[in-house]
Amino acid sequence: MKQHKNYIERNDLKGASHLEVSVYYTKGGANYFCGGTIQRGYYVSVTPVTKKGGTISFELFAGCKRFLFAANRYTDKQFQRAIEMAKDYEDELIAVAVAENKAA
Repeated sequence: MKQHKNYIERNDLKGASHLEVSVYYTKGGANYFCGGTIQRGYYVSVTPVTKKGGTISFELFAGCKRFLFAANRYTDKQFQRAIEMAKDYEDELIAVAVAENKAA
């Protein structure tokens, strides 16, 4: 499936140089890490990453995500709607990700 990614350079994060803002669709299902289920639909996430040369590295379980809306299947029209909706939540998620990964 498609993902819409945007990178924001930051110098106030510990162990990361950028924030990756991503909008994506997931089929959902069982989540074996926390013992629940993930709802099928569109999400926006913000993850601290380090970009060096042509590689991107990240820490597992870092960052945060927000459910945008439920969808039974992926469509380009809904994906564009999710990208537009994500703009309303980006600042909130960026603030949470920065607070969790603030350099000491």
